[in-house]
Amino acid sequence: MFVPCNKLFFFLTVENVQEEEIHYTSTEFDIKETPDGSILRVHHMSEESKQQSTTCTAFGEGLRHASVGKEAIFTIKIINTSVLQYPTGIVYSALAVGENHIFVANPLPYCPENDEISFSYTPTMAGEYDFYIEQMNERTTDQLQIPGSPFRLVVRGTKVNREAQRTFTDSLPSCQTIPQNNLTWVEGSWVIRKLVGSKHGVLRSGWVFQPKICSFDIFTEEELALAVTLSEPTSITILGSSIERGIFLSLVDLILNHKEKVHFNESYFDKCWGYAQLQVGNLHIVYQDYRIEPASSDHLQSENNFTVTCHNEKKVSQGYNFFDDALGFMQEFLFKDRLWPDVIMVCLKDSRQLKSLFEKIPPSWKGVIYPTTSFKIKTNLFYTASGVRDYRNRAQKFPSIDKRVQIVDAFALSTGMRHGSGSSPLIVKSNHFHRWCNELDGSMKVCGDATEMVAQLLLGKVIAPNGKDVWLKSIREEGRDVVRNMTLREIMVCHDCPKSLLPFHIKRIPDLKCYKTRQGLRPAEEKNFRVWDGTLCPNECLKTKPVGQAQTESGPVDVRECTVSV
Repeated sequence: MFVPCNKLFFFLTVENVQEEEIHYTSTEFDIKETPDGSILRVHHMSEESKQQSTTCTAFGEGLRHASVGKEAIFTIKIINTSVLQYPTGIVYSALAVGENHIFVANPLPYCPENDEISFSYTPTMAGEYDFYIEQMNERTTDQLQIPGSPFRLVVRGTKVNREAQRTFTDSLPSCQTIPQNNLTWVEGSWVIRKLVGSKHGVLRSGWVFQPKICSFDIFTEEELALAVTLSEPTSITILGSSIERGIFLSLVDLILNHKEKVHFNESYFDKCWGYAQLQVGNLHIVYQDYRIEPASSDHLQSENNFTVTCHNEKKVSQGYNFFDDALGFMQEFLFKDRLWPDVIMVCLKDSRQLKSLFEKIPPSWKGVIYPTTSFKIKTNLFYTASGVRDYRNRAQKFPSIDKRVQIVDAFALSTGMRHGSGSSPLIVKSNHFHRWCNELDGSMKVCGDATEMVAQLLLGKVIAPNGKDVWLKSIREEGRDVVRNMTLREIMVCHDCPKSLLPFHIKRIPDLKCYKTRQGLRPAEEKNFRVWDGTLCPNECLKTKPVGQAQTESGPVDVRECTVSV
């Protein structure tokens, strides 16, 4: 009989079962995949991030000792406030890394009277952890250790019973089958395959995000090869920036086999700033560069003026036209005479933008849309108590707009892997959770636990909405088997990817170029790229002071925002 230690936590103890002791080792260096089941790890510290901060210190029992099920707290004392200017310039990251488990500590409200920021966490698993307490400056991209970091954190409590934990995770429902109209369903942490049952599976790296109330179904290459042969066509659409493009790349990496993606990072999918689509059998994966989050939607109330954003001398977005083109793409292309998406994930700013999108979505559409504002790795506000509260308050309003809206706390899901950025282990030098790699004998070309985790969530929605176990049972009852020969299948690639990122632009109807092949992805031919004509920033806007700087593919640029009358 399984008896929970505490109803608030999903790790259990078991009566009359022999417990296995888990030994902990340093997490600083890479451990590669081996036949004995070791897992892929990223560096959690580099020579650059080993440097110590001289502007703050940390104290409190929670830095070194904690107990399972009990709240622990530590505090960062700012000793040079003139340098830090918290919270606009500097934020802090607290990440506990064990051999089998990773969790974060969350900031409490900043106390300006004492120049202190406290962090709180409630451990769910006993063991030893390297506790990285880091100071991050998004402007200078410095990432420094608080003196003493990484601290050696010992969490006291009953030793983890692996067999009980595996049985428990197997007993949980598949995440895509439960209501997802609030953010709490994502509460959980990252664990390795030793602590997860065989029913749902783990990511290719050996890690998986384990919520408290459900388990993510993870689809293997063989299962996905079977899924694309099914008779019913399905489609996943990703709308966002290069951050969300990482989800698209992870989807492609999961679906294609080794031989089909030899030229993956040379293909049109690499840095596509327009439209990209992969079709394998009846599974369609779509990405559209759709940077509407910073775009003004003020024109929805007034058409007499609009907001212009400029990067140096180039106009990169115009609130009225840019957002209007985004709506046009939704109405005139995505939901026109073509296969409608079953699932959409879109990065946007607020409820007003989401309402505008739904005005262009047919009422008869029976799919699901995941709006997200929080799939970000280095946005300062997400590392503050007020920032977390604000984005969660915005997200909680989304489901009230339409019953087809479901939500996921993407920051809570992804942030445990914040050291696995595109500039691993540096958090502030990359916007991306993904990076090109060549792991598992070349079968894994895109490394990114966070993007792959979201990709698996979306696959579960379209392939097995009632759970992978139910889906596999129906396959067996039909007498179907895993597809053995995947090398001869036909894939189709369509694209309209410009060579230049700027100015930001959304084509209402992409000018697609497509090819079919049984030889895998082809390297891109540069002569086929089209550069969208740029537009100069209005003179009246160029005369204003920059509101800040933005990092682009070609380096930092001055950002100006101004309102222009029609």
